[in-house]
Amino acid sequence: MPPRRRSTTTRTVRAGQSSAARKFAGTANKPTKRRAPAKKTAAPDLRVPDAGERVWVLDVPFEERSAASAAGARWYPGPRVFAYYGTELPEYLQPYESTPYSLQRWLEDDANETWRPETVRPRSMQPRETQLESVRRQLTALDGGFPYFAQMDSTGLGKTLSVCEAVRQMSAAEIGTVLVVAPKGALPGWRRTIADSEADVEPSDRKRWLLVTYQSTKKLLSVPPDTDLGKRKRTQNKRTITLGELRFDIDVVIADECHALMNIESQQSQIVWRYQEAARSVVWMSATPGYQPLHFAYMARAIEQSRGVEIVGDDDQLGYALTVKWANFLEKSGFAIKAGKASTGLATWRWEPEDAARRERDIAAVHGWLSGGAVPWSISRPSPPTPREPLGQELTAAQKRLYNSAWVDYRKEVGLPMWKVSGGKRVLQKNPSVRAATLRFRQKCSYLRIPASAEQVRTWVKAGNQVFVSMFYRESVAALADDLRESGLAVAVVDGSMSSPEQEAEIRRFQTGDATVIVSTTTSAINLHTNEMLLPEGTTSTLAPRVTLIHDPRWTPIDIRQIEGRANRIDKDHNHTTSTCYYGYAEGTVEEEMVLTGVERIADLGSIVGQADLIDPEAFLAARVTADS
Repeated sequence: MPPRRRSTTTRTVRAGQSSAARKFAGTANKPTKRRAPAKKTAAPDLRVPDAGERVWVLDVPFEERSAASAAGARWYPGPRVFAYYGTELPEYLQPYESTPYSLQRWLEDDANETWRPETVRPRSMQPRETQLESVRRQLTALDGGFPYFAQMDSTGLGKTLSVCEAVRQMSAAEIGTVLVVAPKGALPGWRRTIADSEADVEPSDRKRWLLVTYQSTKKLLSVPPDTDLGKRKRTQNKRTITLGELRFDIDVVIADECHALMNIESQQSQIVWRYQEAARSVVWMSATPGYQPLHFAYMARAIEQSRGVEIVGDDDQLGYALTVKWANFLEKSGFAIKAGKASTGLATWRWEPEDAARRERDIAAVHGWLSGGAVPWSISRPSPPTPREPLGQELTAAQKRLYNSAWVDYRKEVGLPMWKVSGGKRVLQKNPSVRAATLRFRQKCSYLRIPASAEQVRTWVKAGNQVFVSMFYRESVAALADDLRESGLAVAVVDGSMSSPEQEAEIRRFQTGDATVIVSTTTSAINLHTNEMLLPEGTTSTLAPRVTLIHDPRWTPIDIRQIEGRANRIDKDHNHTTSTCYYGYAEGTVEEEMVLTGVERIADLGSIVGQADLIDPEAFLAARVTADS
């Protein structure tokens, strides 16, 4: 095995056993010692290969497990992976080969007790001065005994490369393993950036990276065989989170698009919290970390240390207990927090400022926490203003009738499936309940406006543009794509049902010009701008102007800002590329209210992260009046 620094040891860490702050403080003043690489041990039930053979840990989709088994792969219940032992990987299993930095590759390297050959080459991307400023601030905070950092630059300013460069410059004696939790669509970009940032580093000095999605964080825990998890799935999940052991010894935890952690009671948030508590350094990355005070419970440890107050303390608590502590802290700090009670009997809290002055005061206080303190532990810089235009679309008389019709009658008349699958059985899609009525109206608007959006997209393409259309419903995506293809346009499609390689292939079609339109339900972590450096080839994306159409409006400003940032980004020449964002909505419907509410909340989001000029609601409303007149 090569004498490389990126070692790992599977160990047990109880929930909240030690915070990053206490762990760092306990070692900051001690003399630095290089830890000897630990001997790798294969995961339970994954044996060390015999002499002359190796093991491949495979990434097999659930629906293809039978085919993989027939080709010679075997399921190992301990690490919960498919693996193949031999001298060469059969051709049929090669599509399932693990990707760099994946959980499967990590387990494969451990079992083989060696790593695949790696080369040293010049880097393709060098950090800009603005990115190096972020690196210096992050490392200064770490050197000053503050292990937390929030990278909150606006979309398109290169947060991923900034963080990778900071990790590259961290002491190899102290930092060896890095965990990145990110949306599925962001993983290809992370792989390319990590590989390029360490390209000129000797393989033995490189960090060991692990990339997982938020949805797969449960794989980061292992449960002892004798643990009683209960029978109900909900009980099993709760006990796995609290009783499970951390499978990996991680030095740095990076939460990309960290607004996914706003619900501190979710399974993924609790697992990431446990890894944060055990890490030496924690990095949160998002241009949209939250837009109201209750969203920032996942940063409680950093705010606690920065302000010198007790919020969580030494309690080893997760989930709802953290919600209670954060809400109590906000109440004591004078925030407009109102208590309520859920149907389960548990207390709940909501933020309800009674006037604009109270609203501004609370938002300014959160901004002060993120930007203040004895040690600066965040950075937030705006991108150039995003051009925005409201695009009101009128419904015809027939479309209005369909909009107001019963759900079953509507689907029948427009030719959508009348049945859905529930519990493995086909059941009739009944009329919506009151709770679902708004969602149904939104879906109707989305489908009924497809002809108008398709005509608008064709006009933009004819004028020489490439068009990114953001949609919420997969049925609408399919219908719009079919409409555009019938008129001769090449259309790429990206949605959550696709694997990362499939999504990456469609995005590459759009960026290289093979497709002039891309229709996507993904709101973040994809690049669609002009003149992008495409790795590993080293080529660039097309120079055709980009137009963004938000066909389905969103309530949350986080989704809106993330969508706007897909084509408004910094290119390879360090210039800012601009894509006008058109907000589509059906006039006189619930969508009109959604657009206006979303724009107002974007203003709150901008104030929290220190970008008060992120949007001017009055200017947007004025543009709307002009467009309607």
